[in-house]
Amino acid sequence: MGWVTKLAVIGTILFLFGFIFGFFIFQSLIKSKISQNLALVEGTEMREAWSKFPIPVEFRIFLFNVTNPKEVHKGAKPMLQQVGPYCYDEWKEKVGFSDDEDEDEVSFHMKTTWNFKPDCWGQQLDRVLTGEEMITIPHVALLSLALMVEKDTPALLTMANRGIPHLYNHPSTIFLTAKVKDILFEGVVLNCTSKDFAAVALCTGIRMNAKGLHKVNDSIFKFSFFGVKNGTADEGRMTVKRGHRDVQEVGKVVAYNGKPELKVWDGPECNQLRGTDSTVFPPFIQPGVEIVSFAPDLCRSLGAKYEGPIVYRGLKGNHYTATLGDMSSNPEEKCFCPTPNTCHKKGIFDLTKCTGAPILLTLPHFLEVDPYYLGLVDGLQPVQEKHQIYMDFEPFTGTPLAARKRLQFNIGIHKIKKIDLMKEVPESLIPIFWVEEGLELDQDFVDMLDGKLFRTMRIVGVSRWILLILGLASIGGAIYLYTQRSNVEISREPAPPVTEKPPSGVQYIDVHHSGPPISD
Repeated sequence: MGWVTKLAVIGTILFLFGFIFGFFIFQSLIKSKISQNLALVEGTEMREAWSKFPIPVEFRIFLFNVTNPKEVHKGAKPMLQQVGPYCYDEWKEKVGFSDDEDEDEVSFHMKTTWNFKPDCWGQQLDRVLTGEEMITIPHVALLSLALMVEKDTPALLTMANRGIPHLYNHPSTIFLTAKVKDILFEGVVLNCTSKDFAAVALCTGIRMNAKGLHKVNDSIFKFSFFGVKNGTADEGRMTVKRGHRDVQEVGKVVAYNGKPELKVWDGPECNQLRGTDSTVFPPFIQPGVEIVSFAPDLCRSLGAKYEGPIVYRGLKGNHYTATLGDMSSNPEEKCFCPTPNTCHKKGIFDLTKCTGAPILLTLPHFLEVDPYYLGLVDGLQPVQEKHQIYMDFEPFTGTPLAARKRLQFNIGIHKIKKIDLMKEVPESLIPIFWVEEGLELDQDFVDMLDGKLFRTMRIVGVSRWILLILGLASIGGAIYLYTQRSNVEISREPAPPVTEKPPSGVQYIDVHHSGPPISD
């Protein structure tokens, strides 16, 4: 084998190795490794990190102070002043595991713990908030009682009107003025010590459905938005795929409280369990594919739509945003309507069937909500960048790079003639507070992700092109040299002898011929 042939063989080997390994074998190895690392199998690092997130989520609460409560009782539009943020480290942990090896599934309860963060992660604030601030908000417990009685048993409204003063310390308004820390975590007293018949009847119902209340004793309860949930495992039990057999199913919710679908809404589309548990997502996410997660506290799944590519701290990613939809116009969301014949306008999601309380969910400051609701209050200023839900993902590994889940909780009021405190109030949807759960990977984590995976991928990516170029160059060089050598060998071959024909009339004499001369 000549050296030109050897050069051609080496070039072919380099080209084929660069092409096959760089475009196929290495990609398969990387995907296989990612698939193994993401599986939620007992004893793995991924299972440990998924079970108890190693860093806290940033949790912010913004409340709305009603500055004209007396005027509202006379029919005036509520005027709002945002107060916050009140900041907390939110620690998420899964407990009570049971694995099903045959189905490749794991079941658990979620536990959330909030720790007050007065410095708000070093954020520049106008003033330091401690939770001691006094604030006026709609009295959610009182209003929930009145609104739910009107909805379910309107014949008992007169009795509810008589019992309200005994339960809520003879209020003169539908608004509650209290310390922020009591409203959020410590609790506001609900008194069931009265022997009044109406109060006793109402308290009997409260005792039967007191899971959202802190029970001090059999007659005293405390109501707060987060106190009972803080550091307590949820009653709901979720079952998800572990992704050991199929990594595309990792974290996929397949059952809630042992059932493959909910029984909350009026249609099968709304009761479906779609998406993951929101703490893990499958890898190899294709642009344009919706990211879906199940939110048990909302009794529904939420989808985030692809908006375009982004670059986060040097890593390429995809940007997604989410809304609460429009049950009034989207046929697939009609089953979320309060009744088959009544639907809220765009951007409103009614939690009554989910939570048992007449709470309406929106994006903060009524962002992406029908303008009608903005006209019912003063003081809201929706801003896309501040109030939207968004998520940034690294698509190859399915790693969330940054995310902000923002939701606002509101309560509706209107005239109820049989409730003294509500005889003259206007029709309005009053924001109570909004929350922001946020996570942004720091540079150290990004560098670790980049160093362990993407730097290797870039090196291989460059190397495969170098191998391809070297291989093609070697093959091209071999062809060129072979052609050149062939031309040289052709030029060195001796020319064949030339026999010239003599001119006409010339006689040839054959010296060996003895006969007469031969004529032409």
